[in-house]
Amino acid sequence: MQKNNRERRNLRRKIKILQKSAIERGLNGVLLQEYNFVCNYKHEAANKGSNKKLIVAIVTSFIVGVISLYFVNSILSTRCLLPSNYLVWEATRPLADCAYCGNVTKPIILRNISRREFVRYAYSSGPIIVKNAIRKWKATRKFSFKLFQQLYEKTAGSYESLDEGCQFLNFKTDLFTLQEVFSMSEARIRNEEGQKPWYVGWGNCHPDILANVRQYYDIPEFLPLDAEFPATENIFFGYEIGAVMHLDYIARLMWQGQVKGNKTWSLAPVPECDHVCQKFDFYVEPGDVVLLDTRIWYHATRIPKGQFSMTVQSEYG
Repeated sequence: MQKNNRERRNLRRKIKILQKSAIERGLNGVLLQEYNFVCNYKHEAANKGSNKKLIVAIVTSFIVGVISLYFVNSILSTRCLLPSNYLVWEATRPLADCAYCGNVTKPIILRNISRREFVRYAYSSGPIIVKNAIRKWKATRKFSFKLFQQLYEKTAGSYESLDEGCQFLNFKTDLFTLQEVFSMSEARIRNEEGQKPWYVGWGNCHPDILANVRQYYDIPEFLPLDAEFPATENIFFGYEIGAVMHLDYIARLMWQGQVKGNKTWSLAPVPECDHVCQKFDFYVEPGDVVLLDTRIWYHATRIPKGQFSMTVQSEYG
């Protein structure tokens, strides 16, 4: 068992090196351009069915090319070279019923809503903003880069937990492990002038760290009592650049609590719904909770220049 774990860790380290090399050679830019093309595909022909087939064919052929080029047939399940298998997910997901996004041009805004009142919204595809929903969380006062840095540095096996199934997302940042994030210079941590902005996220699933940070927040109290929740949550933090446009490869609906800073979300329908649905942006503030079916809405985020954003994200269903 220990031997198998060592082999898996060694494989993941090799994949991270491959990912870093690929990005340095420009692969990341190519992936994002192709991905952006799919997100922004316009249905110019009258036959929408043929366009759907074209989208799938383009994405599928691109994936085959990447796989062939980088010999990753046996390692796609690690989600390292293609973060979260976004392109694979796009190519293999079923075509959407565009009713989910028709006439949706802005989020539903809710305030002071009870669990009983929220039932009517609970399992819609979103987007929904519940204003000031987490204002009582201790996390809004206590969470910081330093808190997480100290927790991970003093907890045995903390970084290994990310090698054993907890996902790390670097988005467009040149940091490829959480250990690299927590080893940045003080100037870069604070995003001082002349430093590269950074933004990352990860699954916070080390049991000791998870138990510690859960002292600072709770699952939003308006969510259904009978809902299923995963055993872990995700943390996202950083400056300016935010998350690239993507779909989430998750099992349930998503909620995200904006602990610190402001953030703009950009939403777009899946490509086959471009002819009936619209792209739009919305803005969230500290204390807000965003709810969205991120499996069928393409989404990206960006943070105002100079601001530090931190969020807690999880699922329910």
